[in-house]
Amino acid sequence: MIKLQDIGTFSELPELAMYIYTGNITALRVARDKGWNIEEEICLSQHTSLSPLDLALIAQRLDVVKLLVGYGVNLNVEKNPSFLRAVRYCKENIVRYLVEQGAKLDGYNQVGSGAYSQAYYGNKRNIPLIHELGLDIKQHGGPVLRQAVSNFDKKTVTYLLDQGVDINYQKPDMVYPYEATPLTVATRMGNIAMVNYLIERGANVTLAEKDGERAYTIAVRMKNMELANYLKALEPIELHTIENKKETLKKYKLPDELINFLTGDRLHFELAPNDYEIHFIDFFKLTDTIEMKLGHRELLLLSANIDNYSDLQIVWNPKGEGHIGCYDVEHEEYANLCSFKEFIGRPEIYLIRFLEGEL
Repeated sequence: MIKLQDIGTFSELPELAMYIYTGNITALRVARDKGWNIEEEICLSQHTSLSPLDLALIAQRLDVVKLLVGYGVNLNVEKNPSFLRAVRYCKENIVRYLVEQGAKLDGYNQVGSGAYSQAYYGNKRNIPLIHELGLDIKQHGGPVLRQAVSNFDKKTVTYLLDQGVDINYQKPDMVYPYEATPLTVATRMGNIAMVNYLIERGANVTLAEKDGERAYTIAVRMKNMELANYLKALEPIELHTIENKKETLKKYKLPDELINFLTGDRLHFELAPNDYEIHFIDFFKLTDTIEMKLGHRELLLLSANIDNYSDLQIVWNPKGEGHIGCYDVEHEEYANLCSFKEFIGRPEIYLIRFLEGEL
């Protein structure tokens, strides 16, 4: 069996791939003399194809890499630059050789991942090397910082922060399209030690994600009250004062009955038995409600948690006479439901109608 790192395990490889894997330079030169296209991918299995250079890098065959470079192989293929493969799979000598031969450091692969991320997923020892070779870690290290936080990898987090990576980095990507910060990532993971460490290093506790969520409101959602209380104590008191919140929310034209509900003590609302097994809704208290934008709509997020449906959100839509609405985060679907009075009478009815597409 032949194992190609995290690519897969193969009972056998095609002849040309085997020459690359074993470093059979003589056979590769013969193949080139017979017209071998060094840029053409080699099919290893039904779902796996690799270019000769990719295979040589994954197999860490510097001799084959040098042969391909001598034949003029493209080191900077769009969305598949050789430097990314090298820092993920190879040792320092191969990485340095590719850079000497013109490999660019700042490329991205087909999923938008750069060199620092590839090194982190593969050979973390290459991260300082990438920095030494000239790829600005302050500019390109943010995605790795979030990933390291998610992995509880304090050593890497510390290194990146010491190198000046932005502790409040929140650019969207495929993993964090909602503009998470390292602090909100740590909060979602429930990692109090990491949250505390990031705050000690200067993380902004009030910085919100795209949908308005702060670390504190995330902790409330997660029902992690130890973490929520810790974060609350660090936030400006104005964020937790009812009168200040009422003033901020004037534009939402909240009815008195909704304000009274959100400032009351019945925020855990049990639902009648239903086929969808939605047993309860937990609402935010008024001071924790979140202003959010959904296209052209300005909405106020009211629900902290809907049993068994974490992607559903109960919101207040101030347009017209005002409505309770429901938003499905996963499918990006929204609908007005009813008035607050109607909703609170039998919320399960309106949630089921929304889930069945009747609204």
